[in-house]
Amino acid sequence: WPDVVIPKNYPEFTSRRVHVAEWIEGEKLSQSNEDDVGALVNLGVITYLTQLLDFGFFHADPHPGNMMRTSDGKLAILDFGLMTDITDDQKYGMIEAIAHLLNRDYSEIGQDFINLDFIPKGTDTTPIVPALTKVFDAALAGGGAKSINFQELAADLAEITFEYPFRIPPYFALVIRAIGVLEGIALVGNPNFAIIDEAYPYIARRLMTDNSPRLKAALRYMVYGREGSFDAEK
Repeated sequence: WPDVVIPKNYPEFTSRRVHVAEWIEGEKLSQSNEDDVGALVNLGVITYLTQLLDFGFFHADPHPGNMMRTSDGKLAILDFGLMTDITDDQKYGMIEAIAHLLNRDYSEIGQDFINLDFIPKGTDTTPIVPALTKVFDAALAGGGAKSINFQELAADLAEITFEYPFRIPPYFALVIRAIGVLEGIALVGNPNFAIIDEAYPYIARRLMTDNSPRLKAALRYMVYGREGSFDAEK
């Protein structure tokens, strides 16, 4: 990743309260007027997806002050003081859930949310699925996946927690925050920006190259759907 800059750490000067790292020259990505800001945001999306879905260990505090455009036009990510782990089950579960949501196949969404730790294992999801269906139908309305506002989606999911045995796991709240920051920066310069457009090629590559049986099954589902019919538009 030659266009991504991570400041060098100085552990000998770092304590529990003070994190000492290399000084980076540049400006906040959210305040830059350079022509390459859009490309750097796209790079940021792929960088975070790689941390999240390849390594399961990601920077969990990507507020606008921690995303910079360096003086030579690279993306700098600062302040790795807050990091989060996710399990393989959660990584694969996110990709499976995306596949089901893109196909609007809500029959599997209950199990997806159990796999992602939103719903306790052993819970009967029958009464929860209609509520989830309503939330995702609203999120996908008016343009499909490209139209999703992730901050609004998180707020709508949070409403379900008052009525059903459903919770927003801490790792997912941090994922949504990261997506929201990147999306917010991009929309300033490009009102038509859709984070799904940037994420889809990465997810497709993961599905086609990962040897996990779960991801191979997700790829078959993405291509052939539940009915096993090939759809050339997918």
